Amino acid sequence: MNCSNCDREQSVGMYCSICGNKLEELVLNTEPIASRTRSVKPNVHVENIKTKLKTYSSYLIQRLKKPSLAYNRGEDEFTSSIVSIILFTVLFTLSLFLLTKNLNASHSPNFLSFFMEAFLLTFFMIGIVLLSIFLISNYFGPQHTFKAIICFYGGQLSLLIIGLTGSILLMLVESVTYGNALLTICLIFGIFILPLYVIGFLLTKNQSGIDPLYGFMLYIVTFIILFILFLTIVGDSKIGGYFDHMNYLF
Repeated sequence: MNCSNCDREQSVGMYCSICGNKLEELVLNTEPIASRTRSVKPNVHVENIKTKLKTYSSYLIQRLKKPSLAYNRGEDEFTSSIVSIILFTVLFTLSLFLLTKNLNASHSPNFLSFFMEAFLLTFFMIGIVLLSIFLISNYFGPQHTFKAIICFYGGQLSLLIIGLTGSILLMLVESVTYGNALLTICLIFGIFILPLYVIGFLLTKNQSGIDPLYGFMLYIVTFIILFILFLTIVGDSKIGGYFDHMNYLF
């Protein structure tokens, strides 16, 4: 027992033998100090991954609602744009593999070799698109860095990413016809139609130079020339095998 008035301790009695004050019972905390002071710290790496996923999810939803916002943000969303381009390439490659596997069940290609080859070639095709937009935009339109061009293009891919995800799901349930149709639409739109929209938007922002129609035509010519050079450098064997698989799309 402890006296709250004179702080005297005594083991018996209800009142202090010195001052007569009513005694109070001491309540001792028997919990170990280590357990009382210990706190669970969140894993830094896990928290960083969660933050990045949340940031990209927000970016994907915003661009799905209004893709043209990419033109206002410029280089600020470079990381998210790169993620979108890589995600588009990965999903396209997976869907193409599933299509090939479904149509050639007896001679299914090796996943790793198919994936690496198709991924790299598709990624290089997108690189040619971006380079063509960059060259025409800088010579005949507003001056933008290559980094900004990547952001403009990547910001338009949200709908195609959703489409390719749907294509993969259709392939998994062996709905090959609809999965193939969705895959083909995403490919044509991502490699051929979307770049025309991007270059058209950029050229019409600066009409003091060449007319947008001719810039449009120059983009197509530039893309074809660069693509032919790409085919020549990479070689017929690799490209031929890749396009043999892509023939199933058409």
